[in-house]
Amino acid sequence: MSLLKTFKKYFGYYALCDEGRAALLMSAEAICSDENLSAKALELKTKLTDLSYEFDAKEEFKDKPAQFIAFVYTLALEDMEKLYKEKNIPEDILFATADDLSVWINRHHNWFGEWGLSEFGWLTLHIRAKIFKLGRLQFEPAAVNEPPPEESGLNLKKGDNFLSVHIPRGGSLDAEACLDSFERAKEFFPKYLNYDFKAFGCFTWLFDPDFVKLLPQHSNILKFQRLFNIYEYGEENYGGLLYIFTNITKENIKDAPTDTSFRKAIVSHISSGGIMRGGSGYRLV
Repeated sequence: MSLLKTFKKYFGYYALCDEGRAALLMSAEAICSDENLSAKALELKTKLTDLSYEFDAKEEFKDKPAQFIAFVYTLALEDMEKLYKEKNIPEDILFATADDLSVWINRHHNWFGEWGLSEFGWLTLHIRAKIFKLGRLQFEPAAVNEPPPEESGLNLKKGDNFLSVHIPRGGSLDAEACLDSFERAKEFFPKYLNYDFKAFGCFTWLFDPDFVKLLPQHSNILKFQRLFNIYEYGEENYGGLLYIFTNITKENIKDAPTDTSFRKAIVSHISSGGIMRGGSGYRLV
């Protein structure tokens, strides 16, 4: 199969609007018509999908255009599919996990006004079958490094297996949907990866303790917090603004849109001297 045909096949494995599809397809055609670019794309795809190779995405893709990076990651879905078939993982999980490419391609467009990928290091986990989307949530096998304190009652020790929980963009963070994802993970990982675990762990800006004051008690964010035993909070950190807004930081928070009650609450909170910080929590199996 030619390089362009491979791209076109796996380009269909994730959703994208017509404008985005047209732009990336045009870029793919240009890459495939250039012998040097094609060779480089294949070289990077091989490195990206070689599980024995310690792939440094930031270094490997240094100075590469966002469209070129999207092209390589799309080609790499071929090898991701092979890994899934080797483990007999259902195709719907492959498509659900691969669709994170569309999330970050759209995000890049929102940030920079062009179609491509810039948040690519994260997607290496997807390509190498290190993370899986099961319903609303994504899960990544991990081991406890710093155990929570004894008073948390979690009884986890260093080295215990757990699943790191990630919340992909898109859709409501409905508590029932999250509970369904936990149940799916409890079935999926032992069955397909022979992986047993003691807990779900989540380390996120969504665990900001001030959200209890800023949001109504029926908010999905607070319901999500209550699914975990949150045992510690981090230092001041505004990384969550990247997910709430586009191109908004603490410094220009007054320019942020207030078109939703959540955005309005965040802008008011920070503008009046409030801070943001994340938290760490586990949910025992």
